[in-house]
Amino acid sequence: MMTKVIRLGLNDHQLSTLRFTVSPMMHVVEAVLWIRQRPHQPPTWLPQRWSRVAPASRALLLDLIDPATHSVPDFLIPLTDQYRPAPEAELAAIAATPLDDLRAHLRLTYRLGPVNEHFARNLGVVPAVADKWRKEPTALVETAWAGNSAPLLDAVQQALAEAWQVLLAPTWPVIRSVTETDVMHRLQLVKTTGMSSAAVELVDGEDWDGQSAQLDSPLELDLTRTGRRIVLAPSVLLDRGRAIIISGGDLLIGYPCRGRAAVIGPHATADAPEEPLADGLGTRHRLIAALEVPQPGHSLAARLGLSKATVSYHLGRLHSSGLVERRRLGREVYYARTQAAEQLTMPLRDARPTPS
Repeated sequence: MMTKVIRLGLNDHQLSTLRFTVSPMMHVVEAVLWIRQRPHQPPTWLPQRWSRVAPASRALLLDLIDPATHSVPDFLIPLTDQYRPAPEAELAAIAATPLDDLRAHLRLTYRLGPVNEHFARNLGVVPAVADKWRKEPTALVETAWAGNSAPLLDAVQQALAEAWQVLLAPTWPVIRSVTETDVMHRLQLVKTTGMSSAAVELVDGEDWDGQSAQLDSPLELDLTRTGRRIVLAPSVLLDRGRAIIISGGDLLIGYPCRGRAAVIGPHATADAPEEPLADGLGTRHRLIAALEVPQPGHSLAARLGLSKATVSYHLGRLHSSGLVERRRLGREVYYARTQAAEQLTMPLRDARPTPS
């Protein structure tokens, strides 16, 4: 079977409007998908927290976010104009979803109206097969389809808000640090090599020919002539394919970000105190290993669950030893590994576990 791909064109207009967003609600949706598809894989704190979400909220989210339907309703991941949208802003956008948009999204997941033949074609199946993937609507969904969307949107807003608070809010400082470090890395590529040269790295694509890139995906889409703005959304809980969301005039592409192991692998969270390293490598080795890309001290502190004072002290010692270098960018000081540190920590970094 041929691998499906998304063909993405990056013309001058798209490159000029390309932007990033770090979305809390996208991470909530992907957390639910993770729980459904691989509950026994790290991070262990995710299913533990999921058990504390109210049964009604769990039932509603599991019904809407069902990988068996091959479609997650796009209204669950709204796009705002902000790089760092607050959860409250995204939840307000969900509550304000227009009825026609809501119906279009629900139609892909539930047996409401005729099958979307364009969607079935993109999945590489005939409409009859796509219809088998759809499920019977709940009473709330039927009420929304009939024209009264408020009960469903209110219930979704409450369930997502609870899931956010229980599942991700305690770890969000670490997640935001990892995702924003990824964004900084990709923007630095644009600055040093130019937008066109960095395009393949920006979308993690294959076969870049200077005009378009191909991304492995469950969907077969040709977006080389799209006039939509492209919004890139790094994610720590996405490691298979891409999340494709179309919202108004924007096309959002969720992609696996660099450094995800800092969240998926063992790390300190609000659920438990920091555990001592069994391998005895120590805080300074952890700091060097975490510097996949240059980043400020507060980002390292959030990622590793250390205090800012501890990180500042050890970075100072590492700088004095010639193992890290520092550079001021605006109001912040960014740290990077030196070549000596690269050689010193290569065995450590090679041995770090990665998500399957």
